[in-house]
Amino acid sequence: MEINEQNLEALSTYLRKTLSADGNERSEAEKTLKQIERNENYSALLLTLCDQQTAPNEIRRAAVITFKNFIKRNWPSLDESNSISIRDRTHIKEHIIDLMTRSPEHIQEQLSEAITVIGKCDFPDQWSTLLDTMVKQFQQQSSSSFQSINGVLKTAHSLFQRYRYEQKSDELWLEIKLVLEKFAPAFTELFKSLMSYYPQKESDPVEMKNIFNSLLVIIKIFYDLNAQELPEHFEDNITIYMTHFLTLLTYDHPTLHSKNNDPGVLDEVKTEICRSVALYADNYSDEFKPYAQQFALSIWSLLTRLNLSPSYDELIGTAMKFLSTLAARSHHCSMFEGGDTLKTVCEQVILPNLFLRELDIEEFEDNPEEYIRKDIEKSDSATRRRAACDFLQALCIFFESQVVQICSRYIDTMQSEYLQNPTKNWLKKDTCIFLVLALASKGETQKFGITKTSSFISIPAFYAASILSELQNQDINSLPLIKADCLKFLIDVRNQIDRDALLISIPQCVRYLSSNNIVVQTYAAHAIERLLLVRQAADQKQTAITKTDLIPHAQTMYDHFFRILTSEKSYENEYVMRAVMRLSSALQDGLLPYLNLLIEKLVMILRRSSKNPNKPNFNHYLFETITVLIRTSVSQNPNVLEQFEQILFPVFTPIFTDDIAEFVPYVLQIIGFLLESHSSTIPETYRALFQSILTPSFWDRSGNIPALTRLLQAYIEKAGETIVLEKLTTVLGIFQRLVSQSKVHDHEGFAILNSLVIHLPVGCLNNYFKDIFIVIFTRLTKAKTQKLIRCIIVFFSYFIIKYGAQELINQVDTIQNNMFQMVIERLFIPELTKVDENEKKICAIAIVHLLCDPQSMTNGNYCNSLWISLLQALLRLFESSSQLQTMTAAERKKEAQEQAEEELLVGLDDTPDYTPAFSRLAFAKKSSTDMFGSSIPDPRYHLAKCLHTLTTTQPNQFLSMMSNGLSPEHLSHIQQYCSLANVTLM
Repeated sequence: MEINEQNLEALSTYLRKTLSADGNERSEAEKTLKQIERNENYSALLLTLCDQQTAPNEIRRAAVITFKNFIKRNWPSLDESNSISIRDRTHIKEHIIDLMTRSPEHIQEQLSEAITVIGKCDFPDQWSTLLDTMVKQFQQQSSSSFQSINGVLKTAHSLFQRYRYEQKSDELWLEIKLVLEKFAPAFTELFKSLMSYYPQKESDPVEMKNIFNSLLVIIKIFYDLNAQELPEHFEDNITIYMTHFLTLLTYDHPTLHSKNNDPGVLDEVKTEICRSVALYADNYSDEFKPYAQQFALSIWSLLTRLNLSPSYDELIGTAMKFLSTLAARSHHCSMFEGGDTLKTVCEQVILPNLFLRELDIEEFEDNPEEYIRKDIEKSDSATRRRAACDFLQALCIFFESQVVQICSRYIDTMQSEYLQNPTKNWLKKDTCIFLVLALASKGETQKFGITKTSSFISIPAFYAASILSELQNQDINSLPLIKADCLKFLIDVRNQIDRDALLISIPQCVRYLSSNNIVVQTYAAHAIERLLLVRQAADQKQTAITKTDLIPHAQTMYDHFFRILTSEKSYENEYVMRAVMRLSSALQDGLLPYLNLLIEKLVMILRRSSKNPNKPNFNHYLFETITVLIRTSVSQNPNVLEQFEQILFPVFTPIFTDDIAEFVPYVLQIIGFLLESHSSTIPETYRALFQSILTPSFWDRSGNIPALTRLLQAYIEKAGETIVLEKLTTVLGIFQRLVSQSKVHDHEGFAILNSLVIHLPVGCLNNYFKDIFIVIFTRLTKAKTQKLIRCIIVFFSYFIIKYGAQELINQVDTIQNNMFQMVIERLFIPELTKVDENEKKICAIAIVHLLCDPQSMTNGNYCNSLWISLLQALLRLFESSSQLQTMTAAERKKEAQEQAEEELLVGLDDTPDYTPAFSRLAFAKKSSTDMFGSSIPDPRYHLAKCLHTLTTTQPNQFLSMMSNGLSPEHLSHIQQYCSLANVTLM
């Protein structure tokens, strides 16, 4: 395509049609553009249109957006079929910076995005002129052309900001070094010129805003270039930057502030300065030390001048983070010593920012979900209150006793004022509770709450005197925010109060489930759920609150939980559903009297949620609760299995037919769990479902595959000799697809194959062995990964156990002569210790048989080359595992059950975007099976016995090989195993 008027006009026409209200016309135009974008000069034509000042604005805007999207789609790709030729790429890079600086702001923004995409791919190796072009733009521009300067600066920041988080490497530092050499000198000169220029323009509001927009991006770039380590250029110019930063921190101009709740550009500049000097205070403390005192005073003074407007929130948070950095460092903390400094800091900086503001109270009342998210889920990291708390805790590192003494006076005063007039002074009670938590907490996790406390504050005493008494107030609807605070306090300190206090607290939490306030209801449910996880101090495997403690309250709790879950305002409350799950688990067989009520309510909720499954955590806990009911009741009475199937299958069927992607993986897991629970012939309904799960389209969705695999394994175990054998070719096709086509799900393919080996009668797979091994070795050749190697080792181990070691050798060597030696040398010997812990026993026993059974290993061509090396690998496997020891099947099952419950201690992380990815149901976790159980309780004994047999038949050969080939340490281990097994080697 030539760049001429005719082609520009044609392109303009298509672009105009993409803006058409007529969907067909718009679609046709987009399709045409997609077809012609492969032509050379297509991108150049778009840029020409962007630059045409005579073209209508909407055409220029459409052209630049089309160009940006074209770059995003095609530039990163280096395929031969790529739409952008080398010539076009060169043309774009030669002209785009100049065009951006000359364009209006709406064009400039889009071009800057395109430059960022190109830069991330090509800079610096394939775009060596970029920095020179940028610097040239700085030097060419008149001081008033800030729009073009801003374009270059924003582009530079978009390219350099990855230096903030990128892992250190030689390659990265070479790039930064290049940037510093070419860009930093001109960058510093630009900063100096802007700092000398803005005082001349204070009477021009528009120009002032442009200047400060440039200064804002300059300070961001300053952080980018200093994030990895302190460059020599900035160390040499540290006085210039720090002096100007101090000037800007104290500067004020009315036109640079925001008129709404968003920060003004001057506030943003000060925020970025605080961020940059915090970086210096933290990472380059020696170089920063001469300036630390000045900045501390300046930022401290700044904090005392800012009001409660949300527009200052980020600035205040960042400023206090800087002060926290100084307070937490031994070489800076001295500035907080002496006189009334600490008292003044607490009074003027920390306390004012701990109080809730009107907008926080409005959020509590009008947007409870957001309030809960910030408070319980600790997503309040950017708030004033959290920043003040962090600053307070930083001061406590070196001045704990003084800070606690100062704050205790405020705590006592606020408590007293609250008690005198709760209605008027309840905000002081709220601040008091938060302040106590901030001072008392020396360590905290989501799993356990506060784990370490200050020796200067007694949590149990404060709880008894100031929290429990509040919770025992008969009016559950008075002062709801204080009630929520008290419940939150209980949640945080649950592991710091004794069992008696917990038992007194449970009925109070139950009362607050009836509150009219959603936050209070939620906190009460969350408190109950967290309290049920507290462990006994004397025995960490036992919960502090027992089944017996819960039974008197169970009916009331369930009634309140389901009242909330069926209410209009909070019917998908994840904290309440998690509390239902936890209570059902904690009650154990005590939930059986409520079984019918529970399953009825849960099925109703499931039907409702399946219409719009938009709360991922809620959905997960719903299915976990159903699983708890199945697991608990079936363990007590296997006959209820049929009842669950009759109730659940009619609910599950529409989930399949309507393809509710969010729920299908959960349903598949529960069906697999139900099927595994059958001990005799499986019902006919499972036969009908089996054909459905073999449908290829079912396996297309990644989120389905783990659950489908588990269900297919259940079929193989329970109906392997009947319905699975009938479809064996199809099942093996699924194995082949997973192993050949997916690095993500190849282990699922091996899980299916292992189940076939374990459960199908000997002989059923004989005709397929060759194809199976070809699939495995083809994939190994094409895409070898650590995970794949582990899967192959485990599969070969199952194969040895089922079909014998000699058969494995024969199958491998059939593919290629002496290939078995390569398998042992390249897979088994280097990688054996890396198999998963729960697979080590089966691998160890298989290796024992590989060493002692086949003729080709004990007397044949592989004996001299492999035997001693393989034995050494086996001994290393024993050394690497703490699990290869005697454990009964019942003990293993109990351990697996405890681990399943442990997985839910923390709960699930909330994800910002719900995707139908797979989430494993912890309470439906498949217990690991031990093929040998008590027959071979310890593979080390098994090795000793098999070596005893082997050396009895051939004493000289193997004793000599071990004596000469093993280290003294390994010989000692073998002697130890023999002693434990009560055998001797002849």
